[in-house]
Amino acid sequence: MDSGEWNDVFAKIQRKGVLIDGNVLEENFEDVVNKAFDRDMGFGYISDNGYKPKARVILQGKNPFINNHTDLLNPILGNHLPYSQVYHLGAGGQNGGRTYCILRHYLNIPGLSEEELDSIKIATCSLENMDSIDYMVERMEGENINAENYSVTVSEEVITQERKQSASFSENGNNVERKPMKKTSTQRLLEQMNQIVRPIADATGDGLASGQLVVTVHKARSVEKKGLVGKADPYVVLKYGTQTEKSATVNNNHDPIWHFTACFDIEEQSTNEITMEVFDDDFGKDDFLGKAIIDIHDIFESNDFVNKWIPLENCKTGEVLVSAKFIPLQRISRPVGHISLTLQKGKKIEKKNMMKKADPYVVIKLGKDQHKSETVKNTANPTWNYDFAFDIMEASPRQITFEVFDDDIGNDRPIGNVTLDTDTIMKKQKLDNLWTRLENCKSGEILISAEFTPAPAIEDNEEKLSNATTNIEMEVIDEQLEENKVEKIAMAEKNLVNKNQPNGNHHAVEFIDPVYCDDEYVIVEKNDNNWFMVVSSNPNLPINVNLVPFKQNSAENSPIYIYPIPRGGFHNIKRVVHSGRGLKKCGYEKPCVLRAGQAYQFWTDTQGKNFNLGNLKTETWGPDTSWVVYKPEYFKAEDYIEASLKLADENEPEFSGSISLYDRLSVDAA
Repeated sequence: MDSGEWNDVFAKIQRKGVLIDGNVLEENFEDVVNKAFDRDMGFGYISDNGYKPKARVILQGKNPFINNHTDLLNPILGNHLPYSQVYHLGAGGQNGGRTYCILRHYLNIPGLSEEELDSIKIATCSLENMDSIDYMVERMEGENINAENYSVTVSEEVITQERKQSASFSENGNNVERKPMKKTSTQRLLEQMNQIVRPIADATGDGLASGQLVVTVHKARSVEKKGLVGKADPYVVLKYGTQTEKSATVNNNHDPIWHFTACFDIEEQSTNEITMEVFDDDFGKDDFLGKAIIDIHDIFESNDFVNKWIPLENCKTGEVLVSAKFIPLQRISRPVGHISLTLQKGKKIEKKNMMKKADPYVVIKLGKDQHKSETVKNTANPTWNYDFAFDIMEASPRQITFEVFDDDIGNDRPIGNVTLDTDTIMKKQKLDNLWTRLENCKSGEILISAEFTPAPAIEDNEEKLSNATTNIEMEVIDEQLEENKVEKIAMAEKNLVNKNQPNGNHHAVEFIDPVYCDDEYVIVEKNDNNWFMVVSSNPNLPINVNLVPFKQNSAENSPIYIYPIPRGGFHNIKRVVHSGRGLKKCGYEKPCVLRAGQAYQFWTDTQGKNFNLGNLKTETWGPDTSWVVYKPEYFKAEDYIEASLKLADENEPEFSGSISLYDRLSVDAA
């Protein structure tokens, strides 16, 4: 079959109403050797040349279309909104011949009108150097906004960005004196600008921004035994380029707990790998017990690299639990806030000594900062009432660790440990009387309370940025921004972009009609492009959504967090799991159809009553900011949650069904 006939074949498949997959490709393009389809990735291709595209789904990494960290869209999209993930293809496929790409979208095709179907396009461009990208503000604080866009253009120069009490902005080519903005909005804008002006890495992975990498090795399990007598005495060594950090030794243990944090300086030409090597501390030469390597781009792209088990190599058994994050250079010393904690008491603390009960005390660590409680003698149910606090900086580790020891003659025996996620504390502001089960022991819990106090807003003083020229065009923002609320602006109702305005990037983007579209995939000819995203100029289109339940691993009686996640593949669920909130999927996805950006009330029936858990809003880009909490007080002894979603001004629900859980809920938690 000649490649010129492919469009006709795809049209025939579409008329039959058959969904594209690997079998359909094989049946209809039997004589085409170079083709592939990956349902998990949501990508496939068919090519009449030797090009085999290596595709990536860009979750949090830099790309020409959107910034998921700061909720910004590039003005090159005009009034088009995303309705798929961003796909990036490796170089190649530009030497003649045809390549068609299969991309997964979020849209509910049966729910679209003919006009809405015609609005579906593929935003595509060819771009490897992303040193110059413009974004527009898609979410601003407050509602009294005269015009809601600014752009940031980055180039290879060095200047000083000035932020003064009064500033001159560009309005239709004229300089206009503006009054200073409130600190809250100024700080948010600057945070958004920093994400763009100081990119972590470009899309190809070449070149790194300066900053600091914070790595915590929490523990290991099933470490190999090398010695003939006794267990191993393991320690871990972290290496990044010429920088080396070594943990303390844990004696006589194949499941050592270190909670060891190291900070490494990152420079533009630094290496891309961190090496972790585990050794057995011994007389003479220490035995090698295995190593693991982390590509730092995995840390950059995941945004939240938390509690990941990484297998050790060059050994029989073993893996290490690691968390890591990157802090840009200008934010390393920035204060985030202050966490005050109270360690109240413990219960059912394990007895390690055959002769008597434990004499427990607790060591609490955040990186290299630590506190130690008093020892309580001869009890399995100690009361400490120990108050302490940590200052949280941008470069602070994510986890506060609690390690319980038995105070004894000689070496104190470890009894158990647990970690508390700082992101959870900061998000909830306050945690009262949280019973948390100890790990690595037979029994034991500790009762903790915590409260977060944010740091004051950063003053509007001068900040220097190197390797960047920042050109900011802002319309004035009304000074009545007292109540801060994140609000997405419907782009279809806003004329945010002057399409005639010259810009070096704008000519590179095309909006192409798909050659095929079914309920899950679109197909587009690649040509010379390597970036793709499904878009439409219509806001609030119906999309396929999964209601997904999560819970916190560290909390025994964790509530259920229900997220509305665009359906298709594992990538969006993975983003929630790696968000730093300590969440783990605890049930099955419940499919439904919702309109993008539309708020729905979530109602549940339990214990003979009907409860409104709040609003859910499904977004097709940006950070995950919408979920509802199914609290333990709603629990019933079932393995499902009843759910109804309806619009605020409607009586009839848009969706009703049951969200199935992996395990039956415990009514003891209520």
